[in-house]
Amino acid sequence: MARPNLAAQLVKYRKARGLTQEALASQLNVTPQAVSKWEKGGYPDAELLPAIARALDVSLDVLFGLRSEEAVDPVTLMNETIRSLPEEERAGYCMNLFYAMMCAYSNIQSSEFRIPRRLLRETYAQLKTDREQAVARLNKDMQYFCFLRIPEEGLDSYAQITDRLLEFFRLLGRRETLEILYFFASSERNHLWSPGEIIESTGMEENTARDVLDRLDKMGAIWTLKIDRGTDPVYGYTHSLPLESILVLATSFINYLSNTDPNIELWNRGAFRASE
Repeated sequence: MARPNLAAQLVKYRKARGLTQEALASQLNVTPQAVSKWEKGGYPDAELLPAIARALDVSLDVLFGLRSEEAVDPVTLMNETIRSLPEEERAGYCMNLFYAMMCAYSNIQSSEFRIPRRLLRETYAQLKTDREQAVARLNKDMQYFCFLRIPEEGLDSYAQITDRLLEFFRLLGRRETLEILYFFASSERNHLWSPGEIIESTGMEENTARDVLDRLDKMGAIWTLKIDRGTDPVYGYTHSLPLESILVLATSFINYLSNTDPNIELWNRGAFRASE
């Protein structure tokens, strides 16, 4: 099969980009008559070829017909698609994208890798292999996607048992901690709260509230600002995404991952390697 000639390629990609001969000529600083001549079989100067390829947004290989089409870069395509969507539609697109990604690990056919429309129970998609694991909640009242790329050394090479981790879970185990965290997490960005406002809003005993605030500050979940010596500090929330994700994932865990669609199990060893 003969390759398309340069003239045919110029016409094809100029029209595909919505350019007139005059518009292309303007970009190249040549006359429209020059472009017309090339498209009738004439040949541009060699030094113009890279500029022509850039103007038509193709490689020289494609321009000369050495490749029939540009290879599609899926990452670039995904980026451009998300950018083109209205803000209110991006989350839905991303959830469908993550769901399709998980389905790609199984033998599910292309017509089936859409989030089911009707989910009567808490439904999760799960993926577990020796190299990655993922879980997504599919119900519309709360959707999320969590993906872990498992290091060769195991998750415990990062998520190690430390005194600080134990202190964090002890702190989260107090009802007062969660009440204050939920109070902060519902506040506006960069809002500052006095201890009195926090105590009044949560109805908490003062000593208890101050103890929790001090511990959350040391943990890095909140930050303090002391304006004058001898006065109470004011508190701000870090809006930590890992912390808020932990609370959502913990709720999923205690509700039990009851209904899965799909549940892809392709693993032979645990994600932690401490026993090896």
